[in-house]
Amino acid sequence: MKKITVEIWSDFVCPWCWIAKKRLEKAIDALGHEVEIVPRAYRLANGLNPIPFSQALVRKTGSKAQADVFMKAVQVNASLEGLDYRFDLMRFGDTSAAHQYAKAISDPTLQARFIERLYLAGTTEGKDIFNERVLRDLATEVGASDLHGFDSTEAAIRSDEAAANIFGTGIPLFVINGSRHISGAQDPAVFTKVLRAAVEELSSDEEAVAASSCSISGCTH
Repeated sequence: MKKITVEIWSDFVCPWCWIAKKRLEKAIDALGHEVEIVPRAYRLANGLNPIPFSQALVRKTGSKAQADVFMKAVQVNASLEGLDYRFDLMRFGDTSAAHQYAKAISDPTLQARFIERLYLAGTTEGKDIFNERVLRDLATEVGASDLHGFDSTEAAIRSDEAAANIFGTGIPLFVINGSRHISGAQDPAVFTKVLRAAVEELSSDEEAVAASSCSISGCTH
């Protein structure tokens, strides 16, 4: 059987994206089939200077009580995947530099390590992933010190975002073999179902599933 390609649109300040990434990985492990992951960039807060995440949520939801409900829901789901969401440390803002660094890593394995490291750094460790020195250090930490092509990364980010908007949904967004797509932090079983459908080529029709996701205007759960 031929390889499956999964394009993933996400942002490092999207609270559901890391959770969804882990659930997709579970589904891929259970699938037992070769899957190529293609990271795509999407900025939820383009142009916004970093602010405390809780403050951003209060602005969006309109109250601290509703923001607390949202954060609790995310933390419960995150804990099921073994992830630690430190909303007291997390910040929300423009991740252009982080996406540029990710795109400047040409080796897919090192790029995947860097992306995972960014989620851990910004979500659990409270590192300043908006700072280029921090980003450079994280890249070096995962063995990705050979960075190039920064001049073209900004255009690539804009291209990714335009492609995501065609689907008319938020992130995380997963497009399988260019047709079937899933949005949100679905259960691993949902990812498995769509991946198996792609493997078996049961249908050429686009399949869309919606769940907890984020768009520029905010997040749902």
